Amino acid sequence: MDLPLLSACFAALALTLYGLLDGFDLGVGTLLLLQRCDSSRDHTIDSITPTWDGNETWLVMTGITLFTAFPIAYAILMPAFYLPLIIMLLALGVRGVAFEFRVQMSRYRRRWDLAFGIGSVVTSYMQGLILGGLLQGVAITNGEFSGTVFDAFRPLPLLTGVIVVVGYSMLGSGWLYLKGNAEILHFSLKSLRIGTPAFLLLLSLGGLYAASIQPGIRMAWVLHPVSLPGLAVLMILAGGFLTLFPRSVNAIVPLILGFAVILFGMTSVALIVFPNIIPFRLTLWDAAAGSASQTFLLVGAIFVTPIILAYSAFAYWIFRGRTPENGWVE
Repeated sequence: MDLPLLSACFAALALTLYGLLDGFDLGVGTLLLLQRCDSSRDHTIDSITPTWDGNETWLVMTGITLFTAFPIAYAILMPAFYLPLIIMLLALGVRGVAFEFRVQMSRYRRRWDLAFGIGSVVTSYMQGLILGGLLQGVAITNGEFSGTVFDAFRPLPLLTGVIVVVGYSMLGSGWLYLKGNAEILHFSLKSLRIGTPAFLLLLSLGGLYAASIQPGIRMAWVLHPVSLPGLAVLMILAGGFLTLFPRSVNAIVPLILGFAVILFGMTSVALIVFPNIIPFRLTLWDAAAGSASQTFLLVGAIFVTPIILAYSAFAYWIFRGRTPENGWVE
């Protein structure tokens, strides 16, 4: 049994669920900065109150998998991305504090909303920096990181950060279209009409630029002449319908289409990177821990993952439907 491959699949699953689920609530936080009305901001926050903190569990699971199953990769990637990781964690902390204090200190609610929105943007942007830094290539010499902490602030990562912020905002718009009242519905529809084509355009520019500076990406397109173009076409089709969908469709359709666009993009990145754990430099098997560590991780995943999935499904089911005007209160 190929334990490193199974561990990598679990890491990919956790990262995908994080990108989709925490992606939309980071997007909701970003969109909070664009809303002027206090009641709209309150309703926006109320829409993610029951579920937002649980979504971050999948980020923790991804980190645990990397540390346990691929320690060599962990030892290289941590110093390579110290700055964006630290900034991201601080921004996540700011989001958590702002979320709680906006309720307890209503006099300063606008300021806490601003903090929550900025924390969401910074978190999203740092994740984009990390993704772009991976795709441009991590400097490795003799099995150790040999670059600087500022390598993640080059043009490609800076552009990828913007792409991730806009992509998460697209997901957030889909969530608000599903959960919001009439005023939020109008806002989210406008955001989808603008944000989706902007995301596709930025993603296309980022992809072209990444291919121009990274030979490994160009080689991936040669190795996958059908699947990668096919995923690109599916992404464009889903994005096109998301931009132009009629208001008569079920309210959940925009969110599903947004998930599809992001999922097609993440699958494309996985195809480009595989079989590497550090793109174009280190394979899964070269970075893998021993069988005992792999087995320990996978056995734990077998028990823990269904519990997290069940809890998440239960929370989303209980708080299904549009958010009440006064929030989720008795």
